[in-house]
Amino acid sequence: MALGRTSPLDLPLFAELSGREIKDIFRAGEEVSVPAGWSLILEQTPPDAAYLILSGTAAVRVKGEEIAELGPGDIAGEVAVRQNRLRTATVTAKSRLQLLHFTRERFDDLTNRLPNFRDAIDATIAERRGDKSGA
Repeated sequence: MALGRTSPLDLPLFAELSGREIKDIFRAGEEVSVPAGWSLILEQTPPDAAYLILSGTAAVRVKGEEIAELGPGDIAGEVAVRQNRLRTATVTAKSRLQLLHFTRERFDDLTNRLPNFRDAIDATIAERRGDKSGA
């Protein structure tokens, strides 16, 4: 679980989670690195994965217009996966990104098994409904 400068305990998404739950989350995901300019998620595509940003920044765009910027501790792709709908935005790396990649199946398993994680994801979705930055 190499996070560079970011500790899981510093991530707001994990504020209410135990150390064991955080370990379960990191075991369920696969750490990947992508270059600047790479799109993690494309608007109007099926919800096949979600990503936790460990380092770097990403732009969230709807119809080409940037509506938000994501950074360490932010999750991308959770709205479509949790709600089983097409992606509502494109998410593109603005810098090199270190990510934790979750397949849809692993993400669903985590939200079913870990109520605190599910609640944190659902709170993020509710917050993004207000600013339309959920992908």
